[in-house]
Amino acid sequence: MRKKNLPPKNNSEENRSQVYPEPVERAFNYSLKYLSYRDRSVKEVYDYLLRKNFIEDTINSVLKKLIDLKFLNDEEFARQWIESRQKHKGRSKFILKNELRLKGLNGDIIESLLKEAQDDFETARILFDKKKKTLGKLPPDQFKKKMGGFLQRKGFSFEVITKLLRKANV
Repeated sequence: MRKKNLPPKNNSEENRSQVYPEPVERAFNYSLKYLSYRDRSVKEVYDYLLRKNFIEDTINSVLKKLIDLKFLNDEEFARQWIESRQKHKGRSKFILKNELRLKGLNGDIIESLLKEAQDDFETARILFDKKKKTLGKLPPDQFKKKMGGFLQRKGFSFEVITKLLRKANV
């Protein structure tokens, strides 16, 4: 009885191609699986395929195919990333800009999409209201210190934080 992972004993060209797909096909399948978890930038898929030891020509042809089939779109990826991170993680535009740069996106795309994104003050206000529930029982000076630190770690500027704290009369 033959094990499933072993190639067939008949080493004809036809059998080998069934067991060992072409590098481009293998790279494409790896890419689809990688994209199935969440949307990715072109650079993320490129780096992933490099880590899988595919050569440059194979990677480029796979990326072109993924872009043509609309599986990869940096602008749409960035739009979804910004919306998700602001809504669920409460990230400031400053943090988002750095995250998108690390993902390999063009600065022009990042800037144009951040202009359309939710204002930092509004994002910080939503976070402030959520966090106020847990910090509300603290004395005012401790509340300011903890809330300020929390919002700073989320990437909000000093101006936004002080404006929020003044509006809340804390």
